[in-house]
Amino acid sequence: MDTGMIEKFPNQKKRQKDFKCSIGFPMTVIGSKWRAIILWHILKTYPIRYGELKKSIPNISHKILSQELKNLELDSLIKRIIYATIPPKVEYMPTDRGKSLENILTELCLWGKKYMD
Repeated sequence: MDTGMIEKFPNQKKRQKDFKCSIGFPMTVIGSKWRAIILWHILKTYPIRYGELKKSIPNISHKILSQELKNLELDSLIKRIIYATIPPKVEYMPTDRGKSLENILTELCLWGKKYMD
């Protein structure tokens, strides 16, 4: 695989320098308290609007949801589609990079279900 063709993540070198194993880097991408949950909901129901997403994750504040959506977009895990309507309509969809995490998040979900009960 030609690594020159793979899009880098923002601050990738900074993210990588703190870890000596390969699991540390992906945890900086999906490992915040909310980021994996937001991505999971977008992967399961897309396109999804902000209000629908907020209803699916009732304990998250608007500020954190907006901030994490921006971070997911910066990392090219989701794309934000803006429709020029009145009122403005915005939808979120996973990118191919975001979709590549679906199996991983599914396994994490299954693991959680097994050990939460």
